[in-house]
Amino acid sequence: MSSPQKDLYDAISIVKRKIIPLAFILYFFNYMDRVNIGFAALRMNESLGITPEDFANISSIFFVSYLIFQIPSSIGLQKLGARKWISAIIVGWGTVTTLIFFAKDTQHILLARVFLGIFEAGFFPGMVYYLACWFPARERGKVNSFFMLSIAVASVLAAPMSGWIIEHMNTGNYEGWRWLFAIEGIPTVLLGALTFYLLPDRPEKARWLTPSQVTALVDKLNSDNEKAAALNKNTNASFLSIIKNPVLLQLSFAYMFIQAAALAANYWLPGLVKGFSSDFTDTDVGLIMSIPFIFAMFSMPLWGWHSDKKNERKWHAALPMLVAGCGFLMIALVPSMTLRMMGLTLYGVGILSYYGPYWALPSALLSPSGLAISIAFINSCSSLGGFLINKSLGYVSTHYGATGIFIVEAILCFIAVAILLSMKIDNKKDNAQKDNVISHAK
Repeated sequence: MSSPQKDLYDAISIVKRKIIPLAFILYFFNYMDRVNIGFAALRMNESLGITPEDFANISSIFFVSYLIFQIPSSIGLQKLGARKWISAIIVGWGTVTTLIFFAKDTQHILLARVFLGIFEAGFFPGMVYYLACWFPARERGKVNSFFMLSIAVASVLAAPMSGWIIEHMNTGNYEGWRWLFAIEGIPTVLLGALTFYLLPDRPEKARWLTPSQVTALVDKLNSDNEKAAALNKNTNASFLSIIKNPVLLQLSFAYMFIQAAALAANYWLPGLVKGFSSDFTDTDVGLIMSIPFIFAMFSMPLWGWHSDKKNERKWHAALPMLVAGCGFLMIALVPSMTLRMMGLTLYGVGILSYYGPYWALPSALLSPSGLAISIAFINSCSSLGGFLINKSLGYVSTHYGATGIFIVEAILCFIAVAILLSMKIDNKKDNAQKDNVISHAK
């Protein structure tokens, strides 16, 4: 005879098998379709006459529309449900990515990046919120880490693949960089259509859970939400009240600075790595770019697991940020290629390992009634950071070169660490989650 504890354990196990792989695949394509512009630039910029300042505009314009549509998209998710909304925006950004194949000038690329930002705006905050609606608080560190592990896997696979496509798939009037967008965009459209049939809106809609498992899981989620609500002093669910929460603002600014560094690296790093040596081919750049993310593939789940085990989030988020900053400094200041590769590895491990612990913080510290909007607001701040830094790096690149770019990125990481460590997290908020351990009922 099953018990509520066993039903809960079984429900979480089933949800992990059903939800996490799909979330992983979705974010894999989301990440590739967002950052492939950095690899395409190795040939696209020359082909279309794109200057460093133009590329700065192309990189930054994405974040304008991404920023503007963050919160509206989160509201759309709540109104229409995850299944309809997420599948629709996936088809949207996949279509836009595919159409870049036909781009003829800088204006076409700029327009595509605007629409890419519109469609992608709701995906990441929507999925973070969605996962929080399926997993108890104590599970979210490793769950978020496994979800975002797709960034590392996408980088490992996409970096050398992108380099090879750009270098070798030049057919007729269509250069390799064009095929890069088509090859990554078309599968995304198909995946979006498939998501409509595979993604349940909430546990109560999951046909693969028994009624007793649904009850156990929903009761646990409601219990966690009640505890978070009780610990949160701000019970007002209005938009203005939500965004005025000082905890939310601290989380947002920390994320803005660390993501500014991460997002800038996505767009500028391939070109900067190619500048390490005149002998590097596009394929070489792709292979080198995959190295740090191979290590991150192991560090992300382990660090998320350790965060859950220790029931600690702040330091587990801050330390990887510090490591990433040190990695950027090494790349900027040391002449040795070996040490530069070590710095590149530290950047990859650090910039990705903080995700899991960090994204466990909002659901633990903020009111559940405004969680979706809070997550969207945090991610909106990262978009603002991405816009400002990519806009600025065009100037930095022109006047101070690669060294200046890496130093700026290191400073951004250190600022993020300082903001996060300055947060006064009530120990009661951490300790309240200690009874959230999920154990197998024998």
